[in-house]
Amino acid sequence: MNQNLYDTKSRSVRMRITHFIMPFMLVFALTFTLFSVQTAIAQEVLVHIGFEEFTLGEPPTDWEVRGNQMQVTDDTVKTGDKSLGILGGANDDRVGVAIETENPVISVEFWVYIKGAGRSFNLKVVSHDDIWQNDGGVYLNWNANATRLYNGSAWVPVDDFPFETWKYLRVVADVGNSVFDYYVGDDRDQALTAEPKTDLAFRKAATNPVAQWVVFHVYSTVAQGFVDDLLIYEGAEPVNPAPVDPKGKLATFWGQVKKNSSF
Repeated sequence: MNQNLYDTKSRSVRMRITHFIMPFMLVFALTFTLFSVQTAIAQEVLVHIGFEEFTLGEPPTDWEVRGNQMQVTDDTVKTGDKSLGILGGANDDRVGVAIETENPVISVEFWVYIKGAGRSFNLKVVSHDDIWQNDGGVYLNWNANATRLYNGSAWVPVDDFPFETWKYLRVVADVGNSVFDYYVGDDRDQALTAEPKTDLAFRKAATNPVAQWVVFHVYSTVAQGFVDDLLIYEGAEPVNPAPVDPKGKLATFWGQVKKNSSF
């Protein structure tokens, strides 16, 4: 066969193959891009709140509350003029915010300060519809310069935690697998890059496929606790929400907060 004719036919075949494949490659690239964008959009910020617009001496408006010693305070504050104080209370007093999500993984971040000594408040990420339930979710406690969890039968140490100083906390709760990861740092950047304590056990297996509540809970509390700049969002990847205004620190809610339950 004439070499020039062979080369010409070969180039023609390659061009036809390229023209045939290119549309499929473009469709694949477009589909992958759309999927990536949709995944990013699906990671919704649920709550971002600095407690600044709430009334001093009162609990946050529209939260589920039991007891009168979990209230907005200006006593110990990280940013702005106010924080949420867990100042005492009877056993099973609590203040919690409802979560509306279809994502089985949520992240909870906040500044925390434990004032005094001894046992302080508990953090719960509740999968049950009923905020009263302690089972089926994250159950963390601060006690004697340490963080620990309750695994359904005993308190288990998680990490050292210095009292009388502000620390930034991040908990990633995987409700689908009934485990969570725990991060802590001197600020948010440090917490996000910290080596986490991973695959920590829920108190018991989750009772729903997603989280229903984030709760600050009292049981035999002695040391007062303070929380500032609470951020709750879907997924395990850190988000970059709009900064809370340090002058106003107004609450911002994305998505509709689940209706309050009655008990």
